[in-house]
Amino acid sequence: MPRLSTLRDQGPLAVLAAGVIVVLAAAFAGQAALLLAIAVLVPIGVAIFYRPQRGVLLVAALAPFNGLLLLTSIPSWAKGWKEAVVGAALAATFVGPRSARGSAHRQVPRWLPALVGLLLLGLFSALTIGGIQAVLGLKVNFYYVLLALAVWRAPLDARERDRLVSILMGVGLICALVGLWQQVVGDVYLNQIGYEYNTAIRFSGSFLKSFSTFDQPFPFALFIMLVLLVGIPVALDDPTRWRNRIFLLATPIYLLGMASAFVRASFLGLAAGLLYLGFRRYRILLAFIPLAVVAFLAIGGPASTAVLSSTSLQQRTTGWQANLHQVEAHPLGVGIGSAGAVAERLSNAGHYQPDNYYFKTLYELGVLGLWVFVLLLVGIFWSTHRGAARARGPDRALLDGIAAFVLASMAAALVDSYFEIFPIDLTFWLLIGLGAALIASRAGSGDTGAGTPVTAQQLTR
Repeated sequence: MPRLSTLRDQGPLAVLAAGVIVVLAAAFAGQAALLLAIAVLVPIGVAIFYRPQRGVLLVAALAPFNGLLLLTSIPSWAKGWKEAVVGAALAATFVGPRSARGSAHRQVPRWLPALVGLLLLGLFSALTIGGIQAVLGLKVNFYYVLLALAVWRAPLDARERDRLVSILMGVGLICALVGLWQQVVGDVYLNQIGYEYNTAIRFSGSFLKSFSTFDQPFPFALFIMLVLLVGIPVALDDPTRWRNRIFLLATPIYLLGMASAFVRASFLGLAAGLLYLGFRRYRILLAFIPLAVVAFLAIGGPASTAVLSSTSLQQRTTGWQANLHQVEAHPLGVGIGSAGAVAERLSNAGHYQPDNYYFKTLYELGVLGLWVFVLLLVGIFWSTHRGAARARGPDRALLDGIAAFVLASMAAALVDSYFEIFPIDLTFWLLIGLGAALIASRAGSGDTGAGTPVTAQQLTR
């Protein structure tokens, strides 16, 4: 323990010293880019060391812009910046100041055994498969669980939770505007500036599917769905605050941006989440949902027909039926990473994309894996739902939004490989860790998390 305490005290000094050495070496080698990177990364590393929550907010703010790297020629290792920030934030919860961490005596979430069971099944499958497929399978399926652990160990205080909501609202508005801009400039211009067809540039019928600052339309639409479900209850809880007023007035922009991606999973998830919020506490939403559906069908015209087309669903159903024999032949699963994003990344011949995360889990981890996964999702939703009922003030609205988002995720996963889509997987586990830490802090001591409690009035100053 004395050695660990010394490391916490001298850690920033050691980081700065190492940074100076590397800067001098880079200066002598003429590496200007490396110098710039160090000048940025060293202060960030020190800031995260002292307060891991800063790393959480940083990755939440920058992850939606990761798709812009498609327009750059940075080395492949630099594209792992988000994994590095998550790892640094988690490491800082062990070696950083104790004042930034939560109480060690909090009650763990009741859904934790299901998560541990799923992790063990994934690890067993990976050991059976071996090789790069096993490594990528574990990474794609479970890496961002580490972010939930980081948020649990170092909970965001009231001000930081408010900043996270502001980040989601602000970044979501930027992304929505960029998506609408892409509809104006068209696919030819987007291809000219560096985006490729059949990767970023895709179509629904004859309509361009906006992808905004992401690498594909799917994460764009699902991220806007997330922003709406978290932001709406928070804004309705305190509509007098200027940030919330702007968000509510800009709601049509968010909706149009999401619609421009033509991703049905986002519509399905948003509908499920809004219905939950409407019956939960925010009755005004129940009046707007039918109006939104009528407007979409009446104004959308051919666009709404493209979104509601049954061709895509028929293709998915055909794929599920064609691969049921694999489930029957391998009741414990074909193996983690055998389908979806990992199989596509490894360029496996005839790789299978289920477009249904439940079927993907059944395909890779078998019947037991699917059962544990469903238990996990239901446990997370029920825990957040009950936690919101006991919460007060801004935290109640935030937990309502997280519960709605979890329910929306469960619905969207029926028609998309939802939990392997970046940055949805990252943001999902961030919010799950945030909700679990908030519920545990309130149940254990009545405070609002690590740091000094902040009132709703102080947040608006």
